[in-house]
Amino acid sequence: MLGTLTLAAGSAVAGWLLQHAYQSLRYSFYEREDAAMLADGADDAARRDWLAAIGAQVAIQAVAPSTIAALAASGDIDADLLAAGESGAYARRYNPTLAGDAYWVPAYLAAALSGAAYSPAAAVAAVSSLAIAASDIRFRIVPIPHLAVLAASSVAAFCPSLAGAALTAAGMAVTWALGAAVRRAGGEWGDGDSLMLGCVLGSTAATPLIVGLVPALGAAALLFIACSRRIGVKTDAMPLAPIISLALIAALAAGALS
Repeated sequence: MLGTLTLAAGSAVAGWLLQHAYQSLRYSFYEREDAAMLADGADDAARRDWLAAIGAQVAIQAVAPSTIAALAASGDIDADLLAAGESGAYARRYNPTLAGDAYWVPAYLAAALSGAAYSPAAAVAAVSSLAIAASDIRFRIVPIPHLAVLAASSVAAFCPSLAGAALTAAGMAVTWALGAAVRRAGGEWGDGDSLMLGCVLGSTAATPLIVGLVPALGAAALLFIACSRRIGVKTDAMPLAPIISLALIAALAAGALS
């Protein structure tokens, strides 16, 4: 029991710290990109595309308050976006300090403990899924390094064989193709979300865990839809990674308790 708790605590803290470091790097990248677009001599077409996307970026607190102020001074954004950028809530959410991200620690501990009860690799899978969820909530992206860790740890935890790795890859290919079909039909389903879902389903397909995972995905989706107004996103633009992560963690916890 002590070993499981130690493993869970170590995995949780490592995941939280690494995700915060990635988050800080992502904000730095955005700030450099914004500075390049604000500078004299920026490509006109690139600047138009950047300005067209700035409202969506402000909505998820991914634009520096100083950039918003500069755009307001030049007349490139309206008063509503300026007011959003000057709010205290925006300042607290934009590029938070490690202390400002401390509210994630209990979630990382819960994820790691659920996975550690299954295996060390499952603890890494659960934590990496939560880190992906955090990135999807904050930036609407599924980072490739996070996805690679999730895939490797999922195979190691749930199907440690060449056949298991092939099944996981097949699951990712199927859900990627499904996501592409949804986008062609006019829907919203990112490649990262598709690959994450396929990874989790493919790696657990031949294990008893799949019995709890599938209904957990449905329950998590319904929960997020019901709470969509409270978490500030439209249902059709809902980040999917948190749903997948919550379902995986819930299935692992249910398996540990059964």
